[in-house]
Amino acid sequence: MKNIFTEIKGGKVLISLPKEFYEKKAVFTAAHKLTDRFALVIEPLDDKTVGVYFQPKKEITRSEQELREAALEFCNEVLDQQVRLDIEAKYGSIRDMIVKQAFAPVSPSELSSTLEKSKISEG
Repeated sequence: MKNIFTEIKGGKVLISLPKEFYEKKAVFTAAHKLTDRFALVIEPLDDKTVGVYFQPKKEITRSEQELREAALEFCNEVLDQQVRLDIEAKYGSIRDMIVKQAFAPVSPSELSSTLEKSKISEG
C-alpha cells in the first residue's frame, strides 16, 4: 500500500489524494469534520492530486501519534463521503421519486375512497 501521508516539520501532516477518485465536495466535507481539532489547508499539488495539510490548532498540542491517527481518520472519512456522493449520483433520482410520491397531494375523493376501504377491511 502506498503511503498516502507525509509528515512535515512543525507538527504538520500532508495527505495526498488523487483527484480521479475523490471529488472536491468529499474532501471538503471530510476536512470539515476535523476542524474542531486541526487547522486544515486544502490545495492542489498538481493536475492529478489534491493535498490536505493538517496542523494542530495553536491552543491544542497534539502528539505525533494523535496527528497520525487524525490523518487516518480523515482518510476513512473522505472515503465515506466519496461513497455517499457515488451512491447519490447513482440512486438519488430513485430516492427523489419515492419522496415525491410519498408527499404528493391527495385529492379529497381519493382520501374518502381510501378511508372507506379502510373501514370495510376493519369491520
